[in-house]
Amino acid sequence: MNIFWNTPLVALSVLVAVTGAFTALTHASRMWHSQGRSALVWMIAGGVTLGLAIWSTHFIGMLAFHLSAPLNYDLSLTLISVLPAIATALFGFYVLRGPDNGHLRFFTASVLILLGISAMHYTGMAALKMLPPIQYNFSGQVVAVLITSALAIWVALWLVYRAEKSPLPEYLSFALGSVFIGLAIAGVHYEAMQVLVLKHDSVSVVTGSPIDKDMLAIFIALASFFWFAGGLLAALLDRRLINKHSRALTELQRLHTSLEKSASEQAASMLNDLSESEKKMRSVVEGALDCIVMMDDKGNIVEFNPAAERTFGYKREDVLGKNLAEVIVPPAARQAHNNGFNHFGKTGQSTMLGKRIELNAMRANGREFPVELAITAFDWTGSRMLVGFLRDITERKQAEHEINNLAFFDPLTKLPNRRLLRERLESTLLADSTYKTYSAILFIDLDNFKILNDTRGHDVGDLLLIEVAERLKSCVRSEDTVARLGGDEFVVILENLSADIEQATGQAEVVGEKIRKTLGQLYLIQDFDHYSTPSIGISMFHSQEMSVDELLKRADTAMYQAKQAGRNAVRFFDPAMQAALEARAALEEDLRFALESDQLKLLLQMQVNEANQIIGAEALIRWEHPEQGMIYPSQFVPFAEESLLILPIGQWVLETACLQLLEWQNNPLTQDLNLAINVSARQFRQANFVEQIRSTLAKFEIPPNKLKLELTESLVFDNIADSIKKMRELRAIGIHFAMDDFGTGYASLIYLKSLPLSQIKIDRSFVRDIAIDKDDEIIVQTIISMAHNLGLEVIAEGVETVEQLEFLRKSGCKAFQGHLFSKPLSQVDFNRLISQGVSDNDRFPAITYSPLALWS
Repeated sequence: MNIFWNTPLVALSVLVAVTGAFTALTHASRMWHSQGRSALVWMIAGGVTLGLAIWSTHFIGMLAFHLSAPLNYDLSLTLISVLPAIATALFGFYVLRGPDNGHLRFFTASVLILLGISAMHYTGMAALKMLPPIQYNFSGQVVAVLITSALAIWVALWLVYRAEKSPLPEYLSFALGSVFIGLAIAGVHYEAMQVLVLKHDSVSVVTGSPIDKDMLAIFIALASFFWFAGGLLAALLDRRLINKHSRALTELQRLHTSLEKSASEQAASMLNDLSESEKKMRSVVEGALDCIVMMDDKGNIVEFNPAAERTFGYKREDVLGKNLAEVIVPPAARQAHNNGFNHFGKTGQSTMLGKRIELNAMRANGREFPVELAITAFDWTGSRMLVGFLRDITERKQAEHEINNLAFFDPLTKLPNRRLLRERLESTLLADSTYKTYSAILFIDLDNFKILNDTRGHDVGDLLLIEVAERLKSCVRSEDTVARLGGDEFVVILENLSADIEQATGQAEVVGEKIRKTLGQLYLIQDFDHYSTPSIGISMFHSQEMSVDELLKRADTAMYQAKQAGRNAVRFFDPAMQAALEARAALEEDLRFALESDQLKLLLQMQVNEANQIIGAEALIRWEHPEQGMIYPSQFVPFAEESLLILPIGQWVLETACLQLLEWQNNPLTQDLNLAINVSARQFRQANFVEQIRSTLAKFEIPPNKLKLELTESLVFDNIADSIKKMRELRAIGIHFAMDDFGTGYASLIYLKSLPLSQIKIDRSFVRDIAIDKDDEIIVQTIISMAHNLGLEVIAEGVETVEQLEFLRKSGCKAFQGHLFSKPLSQVDFNRLISQGVSDNDRFPAITYSPLALWS
């Protein structure tokens, strides 16, 4: 029977053999460098990996083997055939576990592995179950191949286990070893296939569950490479961990040696000091970095070391015999020093002994500085002596001062920060309850500060903030607090105002207006003039009637009112505004769970043409709040935009719309409908917006021309270059665009013709009054005419009466949407309406004969 070979698959089988051998040798190396249970695990992993490599090479090689008759494999023999390879490989690795890997061990392991390769091959060949049976024509060439393969395996093991004796780098030794074993595995297989004898009428007689060889080869190749990759990764991680531990141990040993050496040196030094105590004492005193000052029982200086000379500015010979108090004790502290010294002379006791205390000392030039002092007493030649150890802590005090400033003061403006502000607010609350007076907190935010930062840079913005801080301090009393919360937000605390609330409020308003006018004056920053205005919110407080957080929240709410009033304004806290903000915050928090709890719904409002045919629908989002009922987009989309919740909501709308389009595509009545969805500014401005649309359409296998994206004028023209780029990319794959609410924004006709729009949507505000407002009639007719001249479709939304419909038709509008045809319906109701099977004229009979048709 004729035999053919697939060369690429032969190469793949050799690659699998080499890769598996590399992984197995890596495991063998880890086994040799490990002990105990870890070595056993690596032995098993290596044996299994090599066995799988032999098994995989055989069956991929069999895929490259083609006969004129079809081949199948017996499942049980196929699975059993891997066992000889794994078992002999494990046995071979077990032989290699010994501490002394000599040539005999290498030879024994090589023979065992070769036996495994041979046993696996012939067990695997038995899975073919050919009739007449397979025969083999063994020859001397086969024996030569077996001997060569055994030598190749032996050389590979020697390269790996005796790598330190090899002139080759370790990675090259592993690579060559892997190639030798891989070629040995493949060589045995393909040589055995050369002596295969098949009759020309041989056929496979597999019964039960035959295995398709193509599927078998694909599965084996993928499984093998995944197994090898995992094994390599595990070995690399283990080796990295071992190396890390080894380095740590080396470092620990080095440190231990260093400590031993240091301890020995210190012991020798101590012995030497004991033998020369007087010399040592002088050496210590003179070499000490700290000041050492010794005085006798009369308070006279008897020792003044070099460090003391450098610190105090005296020469040793100039101060010996002088009274300590007259030399280094500041005049203001000398009386206390003398009293304490006299007490010590009489009782032998002092509260300063054995402690570290901080106090001021005096240099020779009369300047005082902080020192840390420790005093000890001892008897010497029958006299009571005192030794003071002093350290100049000027730098430490400066560092502590700087740390305190960093903790409690803003580094840019040097004003108190949020932490210190809270402490002072708490103190003010306590003081107000004592003195029965009112205080005020002013929350100040600079208007349009971000524009300055974006246009001139943060350095210029910082200069403005510094100047604002100085102007704020000039507007208040020294006892008041001016703090910076961060960014362009400042807070002023006005303390000890009147005990009468009306008078106190008036006083706070006067200061607020003073601040507003002062901050609104011209700023000269670097080389340009700049004007900036503040929005100021004021909240009055008295005693501990509310918390610090509540105070700040109320002032912030009042500032928000000033912003809403047009900026550059002063506003007092309004409880109604606070309630509205809290309600909005609660609604925003609920919105975070709306998607997870399936509270968002997508309604569909049909769109029809001039022949009353349904051509599609617009998807309209609604929120079914469990407590507040139906919430419309205008109530939650604005803060969804601010909090970025609009991004997951927008993706949900897109995917839900695609699911609906997918359902329509499977129904002959709806397969021609298109669906329009609204896109938010945040969603559209994402860098990966185009890719999101593409991937979602691909995920649901939706024809792009069935999806229409509605964009507002303000969104498109906010960044016209980016808008055109993204719209053209999506238009190129078939997606349509409609400009929503056309005429209500600031569309530029220059750019309008460059946009790849398919449709312009007339806003409902124009449609509503076209029957009674001549101006709206002219605007609508102009929009329709302009759109036609640009080759764009026009659709009017908010069509509710027959009169509106007739006017729009006469003006050339050919697509409509509104309650005249149907209110927004759930997807289930919309699809039920479509599937009723009635004609379009029957579906909308009231359009011609009655003033209004509403679907309920």
